[in-house]
Amino acid sequence: MRHGVKDCSHHETITFPGLASSRKHNPNRNMKNETLLIGITMAGTVPMLAQGFLDFSWTAGSGIKIGTLSNPSSQSGWYVAGDYSVEAWMATGAGRPQGALVPIASTKTVFIGGATTTAGGSPATDGSGLWYAGPQDTGLPTGLATIQVRAWYDPNHNTSWEQAHDLSLNVGISSLYNINLVTSSSDPTIQSLDNINFQAFTVADCAEPSTFALAGLGAAAMLMFRRWK
Repeated sequence: MRHGVKDCSHHETITFPGLASSRKHNPNRNMKNETLLIGITMAGTVPMLAQGFLDFSWTAGSGIKIGTLSNPSSQSGWYVAGDYSVEAWMATGAGRPQGALVPIASTKTVFIGGATTTAGGSPATDGSGLWYAGPQDTGLPTGLATIQVRAWYDPNHNTSWEQAHDLSLNVGISSLYNINLVTSSSDPTIQSLDNINFQAFTVADCAEPSTFALAGLGAAAMLMFRRWK
């Protein structure tokens, strides 16, 4: 029953004197009505239960690398490997803003390559910087959806992107893309990130540039104050 709609499914029979025998109960008629109501109800719920699948894999790209400002500091410039997690953030519909996206838990996986990120890892040598999760049920309706990929340093595979961000560990986000979700994992038209021209991004220490800017302004203000004194 939808909210705000009165339930009128319960009916009572009112008998008027002298008219009781004029109308006879027709069980077939009631059965037809019940069948019709069940059919309408099922037709209304099927779209709500539909699940949209994608292939959460990126195996033909240039790879995700670590930026200059890195935490762990030793990994600067390397391609990420198995100590980094990657996850899709999505929303139903095309062209949705970043604020509308939610993490899709079924897509969370780790990068290809060794168990830890190394200087020698690359897409060409061991698959570092790429990932393969295969077909995943997003829980969103079929059709167009907006997707963003987020990656973060997660050596024990027990943190979220937000937690890594708050700890000033290496994190990164992709641009926003549109992807078509299909009804089955075996659908031959299922789309992977390779099919939507997904582009590489970098992960880095999440300390905001504004933090350093404010620190610089503060230092300059202190120097000016001392000179004024």
